[in-house]
Amino acid sequence: MRKIAVITANRADYSRVKSVLSAIQKRPDLELQLVVAGSHLLDHYGFTVKEIEKDGFPIAARIPMELHGSDPVSMAKSVGLGVLEFATCFNNLKPDIVIALVDRYENFASAIASATMNIPTAHIQGGEVTGTIDESLRHAMTKLSHIHFPATSQAKERIVRMGEDPRYVFDVGCPATDALLDSPEMSTEEMRREVRALFKDPQADFDPSKPYMMVIQHPVTTEYGSGINQAQETLEGIKGLGMQIFMLWPNIDAGSGDVSRGIRLFRLANPNEQFTILGHTPHKLFVNLLRKAKCLVGNSSSGIRESCYFGLPTVNIGTRQKGREHGKNVIHAGYSKNEIRQAVLKQLEHGNYPTESIYGNGDAGEKIAKILAETKLPSVQKRLYEGS
Repeated sequence: MRKIAVITANRADYSRVKSVLSAIQKRPDLELQLVVAGSHLLDHYGFTVKEIEKDGFPIAARIPMELHGSDPVSMAKSVGLGVLEFATCFNNLKPDIVIALVDRYENFASAIASATMNIPTAHIQGGEVTGTIDESLRHAMTKLSHIHFPATSQAKERIVRMGEDPRYVFDVGCPATDALLDSPEMSTEEMRREVRALFKDPQADFDPSKPYMMVIQHPVTTEYGSGINQAQETLEGIKGLGMQIFMLWPNIDAGSGDVSRGIRLFRLANPNEQFTILGHTPHKLFVNLLRKAKCLVGNSSSGIRESCYFGLPTVNIGTRQKGREHGKNVIHAGYSKNEIRQAVLKQLEHGNYPTESIYGNGDAGEKIAKILAETKLPSVQKRLYEGS
């Protein structure tokens, strides 16, 4: 029985790996070792470890690694602390394979630890192109890893061009698509009740039966110091459209404090806007919010990876997702409020697009578990592949 240590560090990557966890649990030849780290363990970000516990996955270890602060120094030091904590964790658990996810700095720390300890490392969602520090971390994780699970054929080709052995590069689709397609549809009344419960306020006035747009804007770490202006330009660009705004607070990356301040300043200056903002939104509700929204605005990967499955008109802002494969439902805008407004108006006028299945068909978790169980493990001695 192979022991598979899977790392999850925040609400987004948990949804991306949940189907993999389920598929591993179902196999008698695999043992799941779930390691929960990062913002999952912080009250400020919803203490989302509770969601994992509610889903019934046993937690093998918890890794507190986030230093207080939203600047590059805190982020870099958190990586260092993570390497220390993951090394101790892996020494105790003795996994046969460690799974590192996507492009997060928390998972980068886990990949450093596992590769240094000669533990075969598998990387999910490598080979993609984006902006911000994620681009560098993702490709560094590819070079630290031994088994690769890209989400698209283009990503697979990039990984092979980076010198990885094609025998260990498997185009499986995106596990997040599994959870997306498996999520049941909610009525607007169910959605309204859940939003009120999250606010702990029966008078919360968000009404999903009426038109609304979603806004998700995270900090761009390579543009640190611009977060306040970027957030305000986005919100100024969409105000006054007579539509509800449903927004999520930014993630934990360096610059999140600036983005949050920009949001607060906008709310103070525009008390009459129909504005609802939440920190953590459970996955089922989040999927249904995407399903029924009129438009998605911001720089989240959800606007690229998930929105195409609903044909949701999306305005992608700035450089954070630059270069990522996307559907016809996405148009791009810079940081100017006027440019953003014109793009949003164009998308609202267009309405929903035909759906596209760019990131898989909902079976990535099963494919990954099968490969983890049945594939002969490669040597931990990495070599640049230059063809047979």
